[in-house]
Amino acid sequence: MLKNILYVERLKLKRSKLWLLYVIGPLLGVFLAYINFFKNYDLFMQPGDNEWIEVWTQVALFMGPFVLPILVGIYTALVCRSEHVGGGWKQLLAMPINYSVIFLGKFLTVVKMVIISMVILLVFFIGFGYINGIEGSLPLFTIVEFIVRGILACLPLILLQLTISISSKTFGVPLAVSIVFTLPAIIVASTSLGQIYPWTQPMLAMSPEDESPIQSYWLFYSLVIGTFFALLLYGLWNFSKRDTY
Repeated sequence: MLKNILYVERLKLKRSKLWLLYVIGPLLGVFLAYINFFKNYDLFMQPGDNEWIEVWTQVALFMGPFVLPILVGIYTALVCRSEHVGGGWKQLLAMPINYSVIFLGKFLTVVKMVIISMVILLVFFIGFGYINGIEGSLPLFTIVEFIVRGILACLPLILLQLTISISSKTFGVPLAVSIVFTLPAIIVASTSLGQIYPWTQPMLAMSPEDESPIQSYWLFYSLVIGTFFALLLYGLWNFSKRDTY
């Protein structure tokens, strides 16, 4: 049943021109990162530093707390858009499908969209690096690890934004929420609240250890996992208790 839901979700998004978001989001994050890196090259580079890692630090800074959360807000709004038009929720919920399967189908669809965005981010990061003559050996596996960590840390945010998108009848509300709570992300990241603030968790996970304010990674990922399960249970409960939207 879940497989069928995922297939239907893919069909509904087929005409959404997602490729524009897949390209523009990562391109913006990488572009701003390289501009800031070369503008402040002497500040970022110290003897023995790897240029690729230092550039990635800037990618995490721009992509993690700004571009990625806004993309998540757009993606979650998109997967609910068709249901908010023309009584789509009534038709969907009238079908003999478990509510939890519908919710998980939409959640996994957004996860897939985030993964695609992050893979494209990796391609742009490496491509721009070679074009701009970044020196040193490319620590590919380390960068991939940062990306995987960023995706995992994005899961609580996806659940939160999805719950908001399901409850909102307009496309603008979840996007506005995403933008409003993204704005203070950099400030919050430097405080103890940053580790439980869903809009900063991706940036903290994507950042190299020596550039991150995280004191205990065991505690950080415990908080991410705890936040994920709390939001998952709440999202499933909130969705299942509604008969119509």
